[in-house]
Amino acid sequence: MMRICVMLLLTAALAGCSYPTRNQPMTAAGEQHPYTWPTMNAAAPDDMPDTLVVVTASGGGTRATALAMSVFDTLGHAKLPSGKSLADEVDVVSSVSGGSVAAAYFALHGAAGMPALEHDFVRTDGIGALLAAGLNPIGLAALATPSKERIDLLIDRLDGTLFHGATFADLAAAQRRPYLILNAGDMVEGVPFPFTQYTLDLLCSDLKQMKMSTAVAASAAFPVALSPVTLTNYSPCTAVKRPGWIDEGLATQWQINPTRLDQARVADAYFTGRKKYIHLLDGGISDNLGVAEPFRLLTNNDVSPLFLQQIGSGRIKRIVFVMVNARSFPVSALDQQKATPSELSMLLATIDSTIDRATLGTSERVRKLLVEELGLDAKEAADLGLPQVAANLNAAADNTTFIDVDFDAIPLASCRQRFHDIPTSWTLSGPQIDGIEAMGEALLGADPGFQPLLQSLGGHMERPLVSIDQACQVYPAM
Repeated sequence: MMRICVMLLLTAALAGCSYPTRNQPMTAAGEQHPYTWPTMNAAAPDDMPDTLVVVTASGGGTRATALAMSVFDTLGHAKLPSGKSLADEVDVVSSVSGGSVAAAYFALHGAAGMPALEHDFVRTDGIGALLAAGLNPIGLAALATPSKERIDLLIDRLDGTLFHGATFADLAAAQRRPYLILNAGDMVEGVPFPFTQYTLDLLCSDLKQMKMSTAVAASAAFPVALSPVTLTNYSPCTAVKRPGWIDEGLATQWQINPTRLDQARVADAYFTGRKKYIHLLDGGISDNLGVAEPFRLLTNNDVSPLFLQQIGSGRIKRIVFVMVNARSFPVSALDQQKATPSELSMLLATIDSTIDRATLGTSERVRKLLVEELGLDAKEAADLGLPQVAANLNAAADNTTFIDVDFDAIPLASCRQRFHDIPTSWTLSGPQIDGIEAMGEALLGADPGFQPLLQSLGGHMERPLVSIDQACQVYPAM
């Protein structure tokens, strides 16, 4: 009897030392009621069926969470003639890192959930909580085994304070918009990894069983400080057929569309099982604004929801793109001294500067490329003898509104620098959070496209919006 007990204890100990399994294989049952745009959109009433509203939220720790939260809350106070808010009409939310915390909570609870997000997460000492969980004797012992990784500290915090075991199945069961796309980055390939069923299909994995906290943590797994979220690749399998777009993408000439060819090559490596495990880090390593996947959906018909096809048919006549960019640009002493920067300074600069500067380029690029791509598609349709399709594509390009919520839009240099100096951290001071919330509302309201959009919809604000000058006073110079 004693020998059996010892064997059982050893087995349990060995099991406890195995690496955690983050995702589950796809089964026939898993294919029922998947979390996809068509299933969500078909079930949810839409007061603006010909308008596609996309919100993207960048990374940046609690700074990004608070800024996105402020935008969602403000959209919740933008009322439409039906009585709904503009927040209710958001179709797609695509996010990265700290923005993913707000995006996921918004997808679960809507604008009405923003006060709880603020109380339970934004205004708490996140860094202190992570350190307390990792540095106590039990935490240290657990982290010494493969069964508990540094990323689990963030997963457990997100699950314990916000998501409480919620999975993508809960989003599917709710049957309402927005359609949520959380974006991490494949650390080996350096490409975005959107948590969508069409991406998980390539791994023969079921998105519905994925915990929200795990996907959000993968999106926010800052390099070095946190360990990656590692997904198991169950492909090849019989439950998922090879998507036709992969072979079409592989046949694409690199000179014509290198991005599509690269996407197809990575997808082929996933689907064939050549990559047995996918190691995911902060989505900022590949796209810190979260625009890559919405842009893909709007400019090709490789994967559902086939927005480009809906634009060509005239079903979508207007596109509204709200880009929330919480990038930081703090003053550095490095460019004021001749001394060679330290190894740590170089490491941090390599990570931080690359992510933040890439964000600025993406924000500018999406404005031009989306209109250009729709124009090229319109020309191709005209050449194929499809004048109505061409007309619909051109009309949508002309009827696209871009709204930027970006600290760079603050006119006063001293105020702008104060907000750029707010650190990328999971702990911010009360005045910093107050300032971000006020500035998010102010920047949204001050964007040249916002008020005309609201007026064209017959909507109005429930309360006066804070001005940028007023927001600067909320977080004054110390």
